[in-house]
Amino acid sequence: MTHYYYYYYYNMKNKYLIIVSLLSWANIGLIYLLHLNEIYFTLIGVYKELTTLPSFLCGILFPVWLLIKIVLNKIESNK
Repeated sequence: MTHYYYYYYYNMKNKYLIIVSLLSWANIGLIYLLHLNEIYFTLIGVYKELTTLPSFLCGILFPVWLLIKIVLNKIESNK
C-alpha cells in the first residue's frame, strides 16, 4: 500500500517536469522582455499579474521535485 502512495505523488515523468519548469522560466523571461521594451497594455498587465507568481513557484518547485525523484530512484536502485 505504501508503494502506491509514493507512486501517486511521484508519477509525473521527468521529461514533463523539465518542460514545465522551462516553460515557467520562459514565461518570466517574456514578462521581463515586455517590461524592458516598455510594452504596456491592459491585457499584458492582467497576464503578468495572473502568471508571475505561479511561474516562479513552478520554476522553483518542479526542479526540486525532479531532484528529489532522482535521489529517491537512486536510493531504490541501490537496495
